[in-house]
This record gives sequence, structure tokens and C-alpha cells, in this order.
Amino acid sequence: MLRIKTITLMLSAAFMLALCACGQGAGSVQTVHQSERDNIEEVTLVSIDDSLPPLHNGTFLWMLGDTMIMQDLHATDWLFHAFDVRKKRHLGHFGKFGAGPGEVSNFGGQFFDSRNKKFYGLNGNSLKIVRLDIDSALADPAYKAVNVIDTKPVYGENYDILYDFHYINDSLLICSVHVPYNHIEEFHLGHFNPKTGEKRIIDNLGHQSTGNSNVMTVSPENNLIALFGITFDRLRLFDLNGNHIKTITGPDYQAEYDQKTHYFINLTAGGGKLFGVYLNQIPIAEITHSDIIIFDMHGNYLKTLRLEDQVIGLAYNESTGRLYVSCDGDPQFGYIQID
Repeated sequence: MLRIKTITLMLSAAFMLALCACGQGAGSVQTVHQSERDNIEEVTLVSIDDSLPPLHNGTFLWMLGDTMIMQDLHATDWLFHAFDVRKKRHLGHFGKFGAGPGEVSNFGGQFFDSRNKKFYGLNGNSLKIVRLDIDSALADPAYKAVNVIDTKPVYGENYDILYDFHYINDSLLICSVHVPYNHIEEFHLGHFNPKTGEKRIIDNLGHQSTGNSNVMTVSPENNLIALFGITFDRLRLFDLNGNHIKTITGPDYQAEYDQKTHYFINLTAGGGKLFGVYLNQIPIAEITHSDIIIFDMHGNYLKTLRLEDQVIGLAYNESTGRLYVSCDGDPQFGYIQID
């Protein structure tokens, strides 16, 4: 039986990064219904557990070139580990847990400057965006996270909350904007300039009463924002300016919101593909496997990879064509050869 606590934590993290569904808006939006996703391939992970120190169940993954960053959600010493996927070598740890100067906890909204190997996120103990220079952090055990964005531009005059950041360049982040007006939770897609604190809504969204929550990934090289539905079997594609391009509904799509059912809970992009971890299971305690559904960058369904264990994290490595996975099972960490 899978650990319900880990799955609940993962769902909670997904909802923290969720944004509510967009309306069709002005202009023509292509809508496609996929009646079947029946190209199912049973897969097993190529384990990398022997190359890693012990980590808790509930570890998220990100890829910076050939360096995989691993965030241990339950750690109380070091929150992050780095792993060289080509050399299959653990590079070290960083991000000391705590509430003191330069320490981090309740860390979320991660985003990366891959070219310069800088790692950013919202430090929950200070409510500030902090930066960790990964090479420096790995080389110096006393390294401290640096505050780079004050709370004022993040929480504006109307208490707008920016989160789920995706790095485009030093002056542009794609993000979710949470606008709690008149006790109604409204959500938007937005642009944020971390240098000036300027924020701009790029697409108007619905509010919490519709129950339309999503997780987001961004592919700058494809000029693409992809929203996978947590509460609906739906994928929606936008360009980086927020123009709604396409909506794809899946075989389990229902127009009525069912708060007990969860669909996509994690995703990543790479190698010209979109990868989404798909549940569509209730109750959570009965989950017996994970499906990783693969789409191309136009939202066309390609195949489903089925694992016996619960998938927690995903990260795609371009140079090897591998999809790295963290699981609540054995092996705990490994990869699937995609290309």
C-alpha cells in the first residue's frame, strides 16, 4: 500500500502551485477532445539509488543541464542535493534548513537560471524570494541563501500574491497571480520583472468557485505555457504573451467539478514533449500505479508510461533523452529512456 501521507503532501504542493482555469477569451481558440489514451507501455525504472545518499520519500526533481537538483520535502538538515546524471555521481548538498539568516524552510515556487546555475524560490520563513548559486553552495558548507526580491513587489497594495515562477531572463518571469478580492480567490497568468517589481496580468482567469486548478510548465524555446488540470482532465496551451492557443480535453473530462477526483498532479517539459503524471483515482488510498502521459508540444497524445509505484517528481535530461523520476517505492530514484 502506498503512503497516503506522501501522496497527500504531493497534492497539497500541487495545489499551492495551482492556478484556476482560463476562460476562452477573445479570438479563436482551438478545442480538441481526445477520446482515447490507449497506447500504454508498462515500464520500470533504471535505478540510481546506489549513487545517492538516503533521502526521504517525497522528493521533487529539477534539471539544470546535466545537474539534477533534488528537493527533500521532509529534510531537517539540507533541503537540496545535486546529482550529475552523466557521471552518475552525487555532487553534494546545500540549502541549510532553518529560520536563521541565510537558512531556508517551507521553500516553494522554485525557478532556475540554468545558464548561470542559479536557483531561486520563495523562502517560507522570511516570505522573500532568495537565490542560491549552486556551484558556490556546493563548495561552501557555510554558504547562505541571498535575499533578492523583497516582499513589497510580491505582495502588492491589493495583496496580490505571485508564485509558481518560471525563469525567462533576468527581467521576465512567467508566474501565477493570486488576487484575493472580496473573499473570492481570483487567479491570473502574469509577467513579473524581478528587477523593478513590476507585474502585469497577461490572461484573465476564473475564481475558486469553479474549482479549476492546474499545474504549469513553461518552455521558452517553444514559446509555450502549458496548464495541466488538477481538477479536470484538460490541457491548455498559451504562448508566452498569454494568448490562449488550444484546449485539449481527455477521455475522463467532465464539465462538472468533482472535488474528490484529481487528474494531473505533476509535469515537466523537454525533448519536444510534455510529460504529465496522471491520477484520476478516488479515493487516494486506492492508488496502485502511476501513469505518465506524454504529449508533443501541440498537445497531441503520444503514449502512456505506466509505473507500479507512485511518482513524486519528474525531470527530463536533454543530453541523454532520459526522464528522471522520484517514487514512493523501490527503486526510489531512477530514469526511463525516452529518446
